[in-house]
Amino acid sequence: MSIKPTVKIDPDDTVRYLLYQQFYYGDDKIYSRTKDYFEDIRGAGDAIEQFYQLITKHLDLIAAGHPEKYLKFFNDEIFPIPMDNIMDKYREYETLLGSEMNRGIALTVIVGESLAEIHEKSFSATINDIIDHVIEQKVLPSENSMEIKERIKKLYGKSNTYIGIIYSLSFMEFIAKKVGNKAIAKKCEHFLKKYFNLLIRILKKD
Repeated sequence: MSIKPTVKIDPDDTVRYLLYQQFYYGDDKIYSRTKDYFEDIRGAGDAIEQFYQLITKHLDLIAAGHPEKYLKFFNDEIFPIPMDNIMDKYREYETLLGSEMNRGIALTVIVGESLAEIHEKSFSATINDIIDHVIEQKVLPSENSMEIKERIKKLYGKSNTYIGIIYSLSFMEFIAKKVGNKAIAKKCEHFLKKYFNLLIRILKKD
């Protein structure tokens, strides 16, 4: 289904904005990265809110000047992240901006980079599942995993709608599993299989 999202996000709530962007705008709808396509998943909003509460649990550590402690919490309790790399980026901003390094920038670097890691790893795992399926089912003749990955990367670069919704659904599936909502995780799995097949049709035509 194609529709533009209308729900606005309060720009002052930096973490919520970082969590929702290119993904969720209310009403239990999970959007593709291009925001022109979505799937309804009942209860998605509640699961995302639970995840929001989880990632903001120790947010005061960043304001108190201990971003490394927040990253350790994120790494230990939410998802493995490259803590040293994120701290290096944070220090670069501190050096560059000095007294102009405000709360919004600090949260964008620390929380934004941590969430981006989940996005990328979840998406990569899903793409690997697609590649494994393609090879196992032999739906594309004479293709190896690297060739298939390159073809998918080209579609990603062209903002393919199916790739965009797979990206969002893989993140939603992670959130559902993290907050223990098996029904939503299963729904995401159902939709991902649907888009696997649609993506494979495109790969067959190329």
